[in-house]
Amino acid sequence: MKLLEWLGLQQGGAVSAAPKRKHRETFKVSVAGGEQSFEVEKGRKVILNAALSAGLGFPHNCRVGSCTQCKCTLKSGKVRELTDSSYVLSAEDLKAGMILACQSIPETDLEIEVNLTSGGDRLVETRGTIVGQKNLTHDIVELRVALDDAMPMKAGQYAELRLEELSLSRNYSFAVAPKGQELNELVFHIRKVPGGRFTEWLFEANRQETRLSVSGPFGDFYLRAPEGEKPAPIVCVAGGSGMAPILSLLDQAKWAGETRDAYYLFGARTQRDLYAADEIARIQQGWRGSLNFTQVLSEEAANSGWEGPRGYVTDALNKLNLDWPRVQAYLCGPPAMIDAAIARFSALGVKPEHIHYDKFE
Repeated sequence: MKLLEWLGLQQGGAVSAAPKRKHRETFKVSVAGGEQSFEVEKGRKVILNAALSAGLGFPHNCRVGSCTQCKCTLKSGKVRELTDSSYVLSAEDLKAGMILACQSIPETDLEIEVNLTSGGDRLVETRGTIVGQKNLTHDIVELRVALDDAMPMKAGQYAELRLEELSLSRNYSFAVAPKGQELNELVFHIRKVPGGRFTEWLFEANRQETRLSVSGPFGDFYLRAPEGEKPAPIVCVAGGSGMAPILSLLDQAKWAGETRDAYYLFGARTQRDLYAADEIARIQQGWRGSLNFTQVLSEEAANSGWEGPRGYVTDALNKLNLDWPRVQAYLCGPPAMIDAAIARFSALGVKPEHIHYDKFE
């Protein structure tokens, strides 16, 4: 018999077990210079996701550690980085104690310094069921996912889809406009990536009734308000499944009564890569200003009979006679196209703060 038990019995008292020490389940992150703070689930959530779950307007875009928009200064505490931030942060940033919120998991309470926006999107983490899957082109499918819980969003943002059976997650932009309400069904345009585990799985069979985990909304790619008494046109450039967020953005703008003129240039390789022309035509019919849609092909056969413009989609920007310094530009698609478009818009005189993009890494 243990000594403590024997003493308890000798004194006629019941033996009470020593209280177990309760392990802490969260860490507190305080924002320097303000009263905001939020809790981060221990060992699991990155700083960014926890801040968005708390409704804070934390700057972000890609969530994979490449855009650097979520960088913040670590004033105190310790974090574990999911990726090496030295590849994207400058030597000055690292010396100043900068970290990427989307790639950092707290290991202690933290104090960070970051410029929060006035309001944030409420992050929803829920489950969903694939209720629709159809081919849009030879390598792009439309996927419809019914959610267990409604999700608020802005047109142009994206969600994370997680497939537990493959232990992987992917980010895809919304192809549907919220039109002032939370949505119970999401629509995505998903392009097949050769060798990509998720898209190889998706394209090999009809995946209706499959259950997924869904988190969102993410990203700050959305239509900004017009500036000045006579605002300049909106110019959109997209390629491939970059059609999805632009389609969503324009449809939302039409619903909201947008009066600015708009130009949408869509780049593709050949005619078989074109899609959504009917949806764009529907948006054009209700647009209160002028909405011009141009499809540009870069690899179409010379004898195909194609009468539209050829070459790179960014070259077609030179043919627009606009007041470029006042233009708002919205770009979405593969990195090479986005980089070329940013360079072209900059050369034309568009202000850096007026160039908004979602680069499909």
